[in-house]
Amino acid sequence: MGVIFFTVFLYLVGFGVVIPILPILARNLGASSLEVGLLMSVYSLMQFVFAPFWGRLSDRKGRRPILLLCLVGETLSYIAFGFARNLEGLFLARLFAGFFGASISTASAYISDITPQNERSKGMALIGVAFGLGFLFGPVLGGGLAIWGAYISPAPHFDTSFAAFCVAGLCLANFAFAFRFLKESLPEHHRSEGKQGRFTLLFRYVKKDLVGPLIGVFFLSSLAMSMMEASLVLFVGDRFDWGVKEVSFGFAYLGLIIVISQGLIVRRILPIVGEKKVLWSGLLLLAVGMSGIAISDSIPVLAVFLTLLAVGNSFINPSTLGSISLLTDIKEQGVVMGTTQGTASLGRILGPALGGFFYQQFSQGSPFVTGGAFACLGLATVSSLFKRLPESAKGARKSKSEHVALPIGFFQFDNLVRNRIPFVLIRTELDVETMFPATERAYLQTHTSVVSELDWKQVTAHLTERKVNKEDPVLILCQDGKKSQAIADRLSAQYMNVYYVLGGFQSLKDESAAE
Repeated sequence: MGVIFFTVFLYLVGFGVVIPILPILARNLGASSLEVGLLMSVYSLMQFVFAPFWGRLSDRKGRRPILLLCLVGETLSYIAFGFARNLEGLFLARLFAGFFGASISTASAYISDITPQNERSKGMALIGVAFGLGFLFGPVLGGGLAIWGAYISPAPHFDTSFAAFCVAGLCLANFAFAFRFLKESLPEHHRSEGKQGRFTLLFRYVKKDLVGPLIGVFFLSSLAMSMMEASLVLFVGDRFDWGVKEVSFGFAYLGLIIVISQGLIVRRILPIVGEKKVLWSGLLLLAVGMSGIAISDSIPVLAVFLTLLAVGNSFINPSTLGSISLLTDIKEQGVVMGTTQGTASLGRILGPALGGFFYQQFSQGSPFVTGGAFACLGLATVSSLFKRLPESAKGARKSKSEHVALPIGFFQFDNLVRNRIPFVLIRTELDVETMFPATERAYLQTHTSVVSELDWKQVTAHLTERKVNKEDPVLILCQDGKKSQAIADRLSAQYMNVYYVLGGFQSLKDESAAE
């Protein structure tokens, strides 16, 4: 989990670096305000078009090669950005950056692959933390690199080119890191050969029960946030006379709140209340925070509503993505995440234009009121489906607090073995190893203790003999799952991560045959 987090974080720092230098370079090349806005939009446009493409390709070829390929592409796009000396070259560089940057959906699918169902939304929150950190550090780093470049050489455009080349170096270092440490998360037997078109996939998932409405909610929240981002700079400039320095600190504050919310709050409350309550609360906070900006007549009041907005957005993203993932077949994780992220990109395309239109044609507060209305529409959608939405994360907290072990199926068991995740398997005389190839079979054997009878005394004796730590994963397996569940429940009072196979060895064989 740490490796994919660091990979996504470095990618998003590179994206954040461009935020302060793109308008400067574009204006130096003679761009109008509209053209600057279009430069921001084309990146999201390419993400919308190609996120499902990368997701579908990763379902067929695996996550690792797609992520590595796109990191190389990102490196080349920033090199092109640094060499651009006209608007056409700048647009071309941003188009390529958006094309390869659309692979963020593959990172979401990677998280889906390596996390059990009850941890899925908490895993998605890590991507939100990476976004927040990139949004927090990227603009500051970008501005600092541009200032450093200007100090090195007064040549025209050297400052922004220097920053772009540094980002290219960061992407290349990210590629080297991922090439060395990032492991494949999707076994070959879980890969899909589907070849449906992007719009076919979009309509397919939009029409799917529960998944479609959740994709719509994700789109509405993205649309609302994009309207805010486009209009907030104009709003604080006109109402509070803020300049670039104040705006930079304001967006850094939003990034900090997002990091704290998704890194600490969301991951703590998900096991307590579950995905659907977190999602509902997030939409409510987003609606209140967005609408409240419109009536803010002082900076402290504005800070309160911006905080509510940032916390609400932090609640929405991981709970929505986690719920969609839980409702989707394992072989479609990449494509459904690509489709979902693609619709969010559509929101980021439309949002800035709508925000600017409402700000110019109606009033300073109208973009925020409209964004609040979109959040309310999402809230109404979630409320209508509330009883049917998943809340697997809540079950995880309940299990631990009541000393009840967690059940897993063949997919999770297979992931433990194939991805070399450390664990201890205590089982009776069962022919488990034959379900795996030779290399995995050897790994499984070294992590297995066989008992003649699955009773408390023998299980605890083997765990003591192996010197198993309290936080190490322990898996109990018997023929039908009944004894293993009872032993696992009892063990969970002493060990933090205890699991049993639901239905026992017989269920494991049946699911393996079905694969």
